[in-house]
Amino acid sequence: MLMDAAERLRPPAALQQHYCAGMPQLGLYGLSENWLLKECGHLHWLAIARAQGMQRPAFADAAGHRSYAALTAVHLREAQLDALGENAPFSLSVRATSPGRARHFSAQTLRSGTLRAARVELLSAFVRRDGGSNRDIVRAPVEGTGNGDPALADAALSLQARARLFRSGEGVARMGLQPVAHGEALCAAAFTPCPHNDFNGAGLLYFASFQALADRAELACFGLRPAITSERELYFYGNIDPGETVRVELLAAREDAADLAHWWRVRRNADGVRIADVLTRKRRLV
Repeated sequence: MLMDAAERLRPPAALQQHYCAGMPQLGLYGLSENWLLKECGHLHWLAIARAQGMQRPAFADAAGHRSYAALTAVHLREAQLDALGENAPFSLSVRATSPGRARHFSAQTLRSGTLRAARVELLSAFVRRDGGSNRDIVRAPVEGTGNGDPALADAALSLQARARLFRSGEGVARMGLQPVAHGEALCAAAFTPCPHNDFNGAGLLYFASFQALADRAELACFGLRPAITSERELYFYGNIDPGETVRVELLAAREDAADLAHWWRVRRNADGVRIADVLTRKRRLV
């Protein structure tokens, strides 16, 4: 049933989900970051549908084409994922807003008991294929309802502004990492994402797979280093088709006794086109 006019203007209550940490949610060093990103992406999708007064997320553009909310930027921060162990109860709360035309933003908080274990911010735009390839992705605007949470406006606009800078190729200094101007990659690794594990139901290389690619490149270049993510930023510009290979390049890195940080750029191997930037800060585990 569609919302009436008053309901459409009222900010929706936070969406809440509760969990118990088991093997699907856990990784070697605590709560799995990859699982968390996937779940936050799913809740972001549900929050958009909820704001539109829909029982199920089934979106189409003005021409009736099936459309999907593609993440353009993700910011995981203040993460203490190693605080969650086996059987730990935890929850995710989601608030959402529309910071601009056809843009959708959600702020999600991970809690376990009294501990705030992470914050995750996601920015998306609706897209569809304009051909048979994942290179033929075009915008497919699905308008916001205007009933988003006004308290999120500054955070949404901040992430949107950073995403615009990274998309332009300018970049900004983040996590103590300086943008690299026309320099050679410090290290690089090539991967062929698995069609069965790395692509989503829409046929796209899933946004959480870019996080996994960065971690695989770190392992390939540096070997195993016990550390857990405390902050991660991902900016997305394109995609690949199943069977294609990507090159993951290290643009900048820093390390000290407490933590390490790195900036990876993901390119399509076939044409060298940049499809993502991934910036990560990890806390060393003793």
